[in-house]
Amino acid sequence: MSKSNPEKRIWLLVFIFVSIGLLIWGRFFYLMIIRRDYYIAKATHLSGDTAVAARGSIFLTDKDGIPYAAALNKEFSLIYAVPEKIKDPAATAKTLSPILGIDEQALLQKLSKPKDAYEILAKKVSDGVVNAIKSLGDSAIGVDSETARYYPSDLYLSQAIGFLGFGKNGQAGQYGLEENYNAELSGPVSSSDLVLTVDSAIQAQAGALIAAAVQKWRATGGSIIVMNPKNGDIVAMASYPNFDANDYAAVPDQNIFVNPDTLKRFEPGSVFKPLTMAIGLETGAVTPETKFLNTGTVKVDDRTISNALPTEMLGWQTMPVVLEQSLNTGAVFVEQKVPKDIFLKYLKNFGADDKTGIDVREISGDLSVLSSMRNVNFATASFGQGVALTPVELIRALAAIANGGKLVRPHLVAKIISRGGEERQMRGDEGSRVISPETAAKVVSMMVDVVEKGSGRRAAVSGYSIAGKTGTAQIPDLKTHKYNPDENIHTFIGFAPAYDPKFIALVKIDKPKGIRFAESTAVPVFHDLAQFIFNYWSIPPDRPVAPAAQ
Repeated sequence: MSKSNPEKRIWLLVFIFVSIGLLIWGRFFYLMIIRRDYYIAKATHLSGDTAVAARGSIFLTDKDGIPYAAALNKEFSLIYAVPEKIKDPAATAKTLSPILGIDEQALLQKLSKPKDAYEILAKKVSDGVVNAIKSLGDSAIGVDSETARYYPSDLYLSQAIGFLGFGKNGQAGQYGLEENYNAELSGPVSSSDLVLTVDSAIQAQAGALIAAAVQKWRATGGSIIVMNPKNGDIVAMASYPNFDANDYAAVPDQNIFVNPDTLKRFEPGSVFKPLTMAIGLETGAVTPETKFLNTGTVKVDDRTISNALPTEMLGWQTMPVVLEQSLNTGAVFVEQKVPKDIFLKYLKNFGADDKTGIDVREISGDLSVLSSMRNVNFATASFGQGVALTPVELIRALAAIANGGKLVRPHLVAKIISRGGEERQMRGDEGSRVISPETAAKVVSMMVDVVEKGSGRRAAVSGYSIAGKTGTAQIPDLKTHKYNPDENIHTFIGFAPAYDPKFIALVKIDKPKGIRFAESTAVPVFHDLAQFIFNYWSIPPDRPVAPAAQ
């Protein structure tokens, strides 16, 4: 075989480079001249999406540190039209209507724009719709893609996460963490990811439990908060009903966007009594051995206060029985032993009228009824009536008993990770001391009695010491200032293992129907949740396991 002529090879190379140049120039001409209007129109329609694409993600983790995305950016297919190329808009609208599931007249309005080079018809369409559009073979109807915010469902975390929506200055986080950390999450250069303290498995379990309970009791709503009482890590924050953040515009009542755990107060009822007892013990007004005469009722000024069951546990009773049997008269007895200004001071120290500092929008509790210093207002406050707190304020206050006397700061974000990989840890505050460890231990022991002997018995899990307190609170009418005896909020707060708690949990059910007390509604939910956490976290029993029934 003869060797190739060097001159021919040079001309061959010249031909190849010229051909490549022509192809590049032709593509450039096509994009910049032929398709210029299309890309200008597309850029106009999709302006702002680059910020969405660069937005940081929000992750939960499980016990093994495996991440689970609660908010991320995802590629979605969209269907667009080039109206200036459509010869018969009415016929095209008729063809597209059943495929896209959009009203024919609405489509016709979009397609009847003779100078429009790019009109979005439908977003986030399925693969089936994409295939149906492609099968039409219509060059005026196409498939494109966009990056949009996506939220996995079934977490019951939507109020805490929030969503990416439109504010005064374009796209921005709305509600929850999306709002509070918008600066960290947004921006193509400085965006960061959030890693939460929320455990994906416990969150999913809490969500499923509260949804089932609300539906079972035909309640108007419900919440579960799980927190590490020692450092304020929020392990779960589930609410029902929740909403689909992927389609927030379709939510008929925007009130559902509001996080009930941080932005809605309620009168807690008897779940408040451990705070009253802690104040009495801390000030030396009472001891666990102190007795009071329970007659079933007590008169304060012109009002008679009764126990939930006035004819039970009559006679001389000790302080542990006050919590164990949830005696309103006993709580009033303790409160009356403490000077009003001191009692109010301690309630404030427990954070009952202050924001917790949690890293989403919140409101403070309301102790304003006590500013009058009226005897009856302090008496009713002793068992959680007339005062109002948010659920997160309440669980923080009870956590101070669980952890030995310190008020921690609840928080949802564990760390912020920048695009460059730098991590910023978001640790909880050390917490100020509210009561002594000795006082806390005494109240814990009383709360264990509630679960072992009192209204919290259904919370018991074999092999574990559990401290808790029930609350069945009537709901005040803000106009008449009277209480409806047929509408209640049921609450249970418990922590375990009682003397070295790994978690504290609040279960709240709003206006359950056909049932009177929280021991039948909120308490069984706590039991199921606690049992799950013991198994999931492999928490060893702290007491002998009861033998199985033969």
